[in-house]
Amino acid sequence: MTVDTYAVCPCGNGKKIKFCKCKDSVHELDAVIKMVEGGQVVPALDRLSTILQENPDAAWALAIRGRLLLDLREYESLSENAERFIRLQPSNPLALTQRAAAMIFKGDAESATSTILQALTESGRDVDSFVLDVASVLAFSLAQSGAFLTARVYATLAMMASGYEGGRTAVSVLRQLNQAPTISQLMKSIPETIERPADASWGERYDEAAGLLQSNQVLLAENKFQSLQRTVADEPAILSGLLTCAIWRGDTDTQSDMLRKLSECESLDFDTRAKYLAMSAMAKPSTPDVCIPTVELTCDIENTEEIELSMTASSYFVSLPPDLLSGMRASEDDIPPRAGFQILDREKPTELDKLPPISEVPEAVAMVFIYGKQTDRAARIEVVEVRQDRIEQVKSRINDAVESAFEFTQSDGEPLPLLVASQPAIAMVRFQASPLDAEKLQLDLVQERMPEAVASLKLPLLGNASLKDLAGDESKLLVRTAVMQIIEQYDAVSSKLGDSIEKVYEFAGLQRRGMIVANNEDIESLANEDLAFVDPSQLNTESLIYLVQRAQQVSSTNAMRRFASALLESEMSEEQRPAKLLAYMTLINTATDNAVALKLLEEAKAFAAANQISTANLLLTEIGLRLQGGDGPGFQSALQAISSQYGQEPEVMAQLQQMLMAYGLIGPDGRPRGGPGGPPSAAAPAAAGGGLWTPDGGAPAPSPAAGGEGDGGSKLWVPGMD
Repeated sequence: MTVDTYAVCPCGNGKKIKFCKCKDSVHELDAVIKMVEGGQVVPALDRLSTILQENPDAAWALAIRGRLLLDLREYESLSENAERFIRLQPSNPLALTQRAAAMIFKGDAESATSTILQALTESGRDVDSFVLDVASVLAFSLAQSGAFLTARVYATLAMMASGYEGGRTAVSVLRQLNQAPTISQLMKSIPETIERPADASWGERYDEAAGLLQSNQVLLAENKFQSLQRTVADEPAILSGLLTCAIWRGDTDTQSDMLRKLSECESLDFDTRAKYLAMSAMAKPSTPDVCIPTVELTCDIENTEEIELSMTASSYFVSLPPDLLSGMRASEDDIPPRAGFQILDREKPTELDKLPPISEVPEAVAMVFIYGKQTDRAARIEVVEVRQDRIEQVKSRINDAVESAFEFTQSDGEPLPLLVASQPAIAMVRFQASPLDAEKLQLDLVQERMPEAVASLKLPLLGNASLKDLAGDESKLLVRTAVMQIIEQYDAVSSKLGDSIEKVYEFAGLQRRGMIVANNEDIESLANEDLAFVDPSQLNTESLIYLVQRAQQVSSTNAMRRFASALLESEMSEEQRPAKLLAYMTLINTATDNAVALKLLEEAKAFAAANQISTANLLLTEIGLRLQGGDGPGFQSALQAISSQYGQEPEVMAQLQQMLMAYGLIGPDGRPRGGPGGPPSAAAPAAAGGGLWTPDGGAPAPSPAAGGEGDGGSKLWVPGMD
């Protein structure tokens, strides 16, 4: 190959070949690339090693070698290659990126973020595709660790880069961040930069820092923002700049600190301050400020069998299923507990052949495990997930059941996330009832008990008090409002509360914010956290379609329901009519009541048939709904309909097969499982997930991952499958 000495050197340092130390060996590049393109990766690596032995300054060879080692997942060799590359060219963005990649796969996301940031700083505006590739992987790692804002900026960087064609990983990360119902809507977008006052005397210095930030010179920008903060303390625009820098650096502690300081800026409006305070509590992974502290109680015992029998006989204890107990160990070498129980807040009903009134349905207040004697320790009782206000109640339940007075050792337990603690912990009592009746009781129970349960959570953010405790304290108005924003913007909580969230506001002594009357021109400027408050009455069909899809993208269930209902009632043109199915499917998928979902499904099928639209997806959905409702004849009817109408369409049949495998009805070979004797594994898998268990199949549908051979997942048999 004839080398253009005025071309930029492939080593990545930005110099032209004529002025780079690589000039003596870069003529070998063409041969190496041909070997790689021909699939001869190992020979290519050998050739690169030879080149580096002969030309120690051949940084281009280190650049290519690092990419190949990353593709081969040779992470130790990649780390060694990166360190040699950095010794040769300390500020080379490709060398820094190789080091970052090695750190990611060693599990050191914090160091990887710092290093990739250095690579971006050295890259300026012209960022190499390799840097963007690793930034995408880093975004995935950060999302897994709970640094959601930082994950978002790196995924967005890769996705929005001009001319970059490898953004699939970044798109996947953003999709996961947006659709997770366990991530607050407040954390599904980067906080907007606050503009500085136009007449600020420090405006020129601020603009210089902001310009560096826009050019990916984050570390330099942060130094200037910090200098400004020392001069002008507590200025929102400066704090906002520092927040953006902390997000890029992956420093969640500083992110939380800057958000808290912004919440203290009285120049901002009250709701904005409450939003920043709410975000400060959620910026840290595991959100310790909104987790409920628990304790663990332990006690050595003598006679395990007697204690086990006593707890089994007690009306305040419910046995945990064996398959759940077998998974209660950190590794295969650990010994699982010999028995486990839920400790109940009230006596379990004596009649199990029917569902009890809501007032008699018990909830679990803790779990107790009994371990037998081991070589290095005595037999013992361990009680976990005990909240501070329930310690004496739990001790009393155990001592009364075993007719003894144990002296428990108390230690800090794992904090309960708000998402877990806010859900009623329904006891695993095996009532005899139809799945639909059990589902209705669970829904009614959530509406009855969840509002007060949420308002009674004692949170560190509230000074280990609850919203109910502080309802009349005006000095705590800001923090109470922030906690309500946290609750409302967690889709996994607000979608279950529905309209009963008004009761939580009453308990907290607060008024819920009013609805936003949006118009067709400004819908794209709506924030994620505003979607659930939009009044759609003034919007046209096109805007409603957009908002349904937008709400789906960020998993705002209450917003989906409102927009989809409005879309069904809107006047549609002939071209827009298929969007009615979008509205139907949205309402079906977000329905909490199986009967309501099936009624909507029948309406959707009738509409599709009248408009000559395929009903394949509707029938697939119906199969799942019929199974969840324990409706064997309805399931068979839906199965027959889809087989007769779409049996010649391979894609539909493949979806059907995957669904039936996920439910455990057929194996990978397509042959039925189970038989006329009933469900082969009736109770334990359903009970392990909590909630009311019924022998007619009232458990939720298993996840697609639960249907493989020998995976121990729930298996559901429906009459007629044999």
